[in-house]
Amino acid sequence: MTDPVAARRAAIAAEKERLARARERRRSGSSAGASGFVQRKWRWVGVDGSEAVDTVLDVLKDIENVSSLTEDQSTVLTQALEGAPDRDALLSTIQAGLTGLGPESVLRHIRALWAAGVRWLNGPGLERCRILCSTAPGLELVSTRSRAVSGGPAFSLFATAATRGAVPVPNAVLAQVLPWAPLSVLDDLVDHGGLLAEDEPWKARDDEDSLYLRARLVPGSVSPEEAERIGWDTMLRRRAFLNDETVVRQEPEDVWDLLYDVVRDVHLPSLDALDAALPRAQQIVLRDLRSGALVGQWDRDTLRDRGLWKLMAALWRPTTPVDPRRGDFYALVALNRAYDLLKSGDLEGARRQVEPFVRERKKDPSLSADLMDEAYTIAAYVAAVTSPEADNDRAAREQLALAETYAEKAAGNGHPVAERNLAHVRTWRETPKNKRGMMTNPFLEIGLDHGQEGWDRHCRVLFREYEQAGDQAAQARLNQAEDRIDEAARHEAEFDVFFRAPLDRNRYDLPDTVPRRLVPPLEPMARRTAATSGADLEYIRALAAVELLDDFRSTPPHLDRHGSTR
Repeated sequence: MTDPVAARRAAIAAEKERLARARERRRSGSSAGASGFVQRKWRWVGVDGSEAVDTVLDVLKDIENVSSLTEDQSTVLTQALEGAPDRDALLSTIQAGLTGLGPESVLRHIRALWAAGVRWLNGPGLERCRILCSTAPGLELVSTRSRAVSGGPAFSLFATAATRGAVPVPNAVLAQVLPWAPLSVLDDLVDHGGLLAEDEPWKARDDEDSLYLRARLVPGSVSPEEAERIGWDTMLRRRAFLNDETVVRQEPEDVWDLLYDVVRDVHLPSLDALDAALPRAQQIVLRDLRSGALVGQWDRDTLRDRGLWKLMAALWRPTTPVDPRRGDFYALVALNRAYDLLKSGDLEGARRQVEPFVRERKKDPSLSADLMDEAYTIAAYVAAVTSPEADNDRAAREQLALAETYAEKAAGNGHPVAERNLAHVRTWRETPKNKRGMMTNPFLEIGLDHGQEGWDRHCRVLFREYEQAGDQAAQARLNQAEDRIDEAARHEAEFDVFFRAPLDRNRYDLPDTVPRRLVPPLEPMARRTAATSGADLEYIRALAAVELLDDFRSTPPHLDRHGSTR
């Protein structure tokens, strides 16, 4: 509760100094030969015993040259030094003399008088003096008996410093101690809630301390420039993340590194580490998001946060068609699912997924034109390339007609790729069945985006996989698709000879924005000061000792012949 080592050393040093002076006086015979009559005179002013007399004489000798003493007060001191203390005037004279000394000297004399049993203070002053002279004042202050002990500004601050902020500074004296209190003591108060933002302590300090206290109490008032000035990395990293700026990785990784990994890069193995690093409120949001991914159901606030969509889509693995009309997020997931099924060769699954887009409804929420064009494109492609598998020629012609209808709707907004796709479908319808070429897009057949580079390397990897599996039919289909791509690449039209899906790959992208709901709030800057040093504690103790001079009794206590005080 305090720095007992420094306090105990100071008390021991003061006591040793007092005893050394007493031994010196005994050797010189200055007071050892004092008669019983003289000692009785000192008892009348509350000083009992030769050692106590020696202590008081030390005080008198130290203050006799104080310039602020009047002639009458100097006379009182002289008489006391000669063995004739004035009961009526001595205490007020000593009080005036001590007032003229420095705080360290006052503390030294107060400690010596307390150790000698000289009780010249009133009741409240004695209680404060007992605490100030204790080698473990923190323990004294938190005891039940001393909770109500109060005093001036310096003593109040001493109580706070000795208890590391457990005993707060009263509001009545707070403004008086703020300008000079050690910063570590103010940090103790902040840690225990004894110093709040409404106290505005930064107004009483210099620029450096002022900025530090604002960062501790009102972090939102600190500008980025000020945060950089004091090296407040946490605020700067949070701001960089919110502004979608580069976040330089730290070692070990912090919450901002993990947010970037999980939410922006969708690195799912870091989910548990992020969960452990987030504050409780954001931790609950993340856990709700993860549990919602089991069924694809989230609350409105989560769905509104577009920065979470990439993570939600990565966690959710729907096994049945997604209804795109549940909202923008579901529409993007549904479109991506249809396209992924298309590239994987599951044309029937792609058809079932795209069907909710193209189905005619009267009172459904409208979807964006871009998404609808993409959905119609996939629907047209699936209808066209599966038409040869129809049960009969009539059914095949109906499928091609449906493909043309979808392609017309996809081209309704004038996209040049959609118009080329429409031309392909019309050509297929006009061409006799036995003269038509293959209608599939070979890039989609091998699981790549249309026109994707590196298709030849991809084909070689697939071929080896099929070879190891002994799937000769798949090898034949792969060779055929590779030949078609290679042949198209040699013609002027290049890959435009194929029906292209999607029209614009960027339309399938999930938003890459900052996830507001997972961003922790700006917390106050962490404490940077060490525990209050023994030197600072002694400095405050000395100022508190000066305050004790106001508690001097007007008349000394009366000692009976057994030494008890009345």
